[in-house]
Amino acid sequence: MINLTKLNLRFLLVLKLLLSILFFITSLTLSIPLIYSIFIKDGLFLYYIETIGFIGILYLSVFLLTKFLKVEDKNFPNNREALLVAVSVWFLLPLVIANVYVSTGYIKSIIDGYFEAVSGFTTTGASILTDIEVLPKSLLLLRNLTNWIGGLGFAIFTISFTSISPLVGKSLIKFEAPKVIEESIEIKIKKITIIIFTVYLALSILETILLLFTGLDIYNAINYTFATVATGGFAPKNESVGAFNSFSVELIISVFMILGAINLQLYYIAYREKSLLKIFKDEEVKIYLLIIGISIVISSFILFKNGYYSSIYESIRYSIFQIVSASTTTGFSSTDYSNWHPFVLSLMMLLALIGAVSGSTGGGIKIVRLIFLFKSVIIELKKLAHPKAIYRFKIRDKVIDSETANIMWVFLSLYILTFIFVGLVLVFDGYDIITSFSSSVACITSLGPGLGDVGPTSNFSQFSQLEKLILAFEMILGRLEIIPVIGLTFLR
Repeated sequence: MINLTKLNLRFLLVLKLLLSILFFITSLTLSIPLIYSIFIKDGLFLYYIETIGFIGILYLSVFLLTKFLKVEDKNFPNNREALLVAVSVWFLLPLVIANVYVSTGYIKSIIDGYFEAVSGFTTTGASILTDIEVLPKSLLLLRNLTNWIGGLGFAIFTISFTSISPLVGKSLIKFEAPKVIEESIEIKIKKITIIIFTVYLALSILETILLLFTGLDIYNAINYTFATVATGGFAPKNESVGAFNSFSVELIISVFMILGAINLQLYYIAYREKSLLKIFKDEEVKIYLLIIGISIVISSFILFKNGYYSSIYESIRYSIFQIVSASTTTGFSSTDYSNWHPFVLSLMMLLALIGAVSGSTGGGIKIVRLIFLFKSVIIELKKLAHPKAIYRFKIRDKVIDSETANIMWVFLSLYILTFIFVGLVLVFDGYDIITSFSSSVACITSLGPGLGDVGPTSNFSQFSQLEKLILAFEMILGRLEIIPVIGLTFLR
């Protein structure tokens, strides 16, 4: 008989847990495109069934093996194992979907498929596809569904994981929910995630209905909703939202991009206290909306004054959409903005880097950390005048202790170093500075399109296979906010 060590046995338990989660989410992701494929008869349903079946067989095999060997451990999983499973899902699930893309023949390389799948689940919206509309409708639906499920990751993963392993669910909560300055709500984890899921679903249904009223057909309404509420930016049209040339469509999508970029837990708090005003009284939300408003005014003024548009109406219209798209890190485009004034383009990249509200589907550094940075600078300046004084500051009425501050500085340092490093790698490989650094910002912030050769009318297909893997890894780092992935190495 094979002499299995304790480590081997625990590895089997980790593998069983990981495969059970992969099977659940794979089935969830592929079931809707499968049904739609059968309905429209595009012949792709077999690829979806084969993938679900393959992961299911893998899980069943490991499950039966653990039963046969009587592998059990009441202390499983420990912190390291829980975090390992939670992080591994983000690397392995895109590989499963990448196989679907490649097996259908519409994406030729597994690395290209992996890049597209990672971009979907991390709600980045960057693409290697040169002609999106050539893909069958069920495959485009799958592509947009990865956005929706990726944006929902916090709620849906928690609901599924807490029934399998509460510790894994809490590991995900730890880095997918708002990272800091939150009330302690772990004891109500299931109740909260169900509420958040309900809100997420309600926003999706409401946006779909409103888009239908603008004249979009049900297929496009659903696909754009998936990418909007998740602030993902995938579109089934080559011209993104600009394909409709409709201000009403742009306005509806803009509103729901902002709703998706607001802390999902605030919806729970508003529900608990029976007041929607609770959302907009939040310090982070108020500053976020103020930044968006000021940016729209500045952008509109510059575009109109410099003759990019002949009317103030057009300047305001396109400024609203692109500023909201950038600040929510969605990445939709309603026009080709690549030739806009450099100041406006720089502003858009800066907004993406700052990002959305913490705990939302949006990416970026997050507004709460901007508040922390600003208040920290003020404190340090005060210390110059009164070095012996003790200063403390609050965010959301909670005092920031030294441990929280240290985590903030570690994150900010790693985040900036990561996007600079990836940008320098691309520059070293021969790409121009604008393309290189905007690509890096677009991937780590989950913005999607950048500037230069990766602008709104271009894509990421020109990068080498290794460069695509690096950028895909950067997307995952940005989505998981770096520290959990790197911290996994140091857990014992």
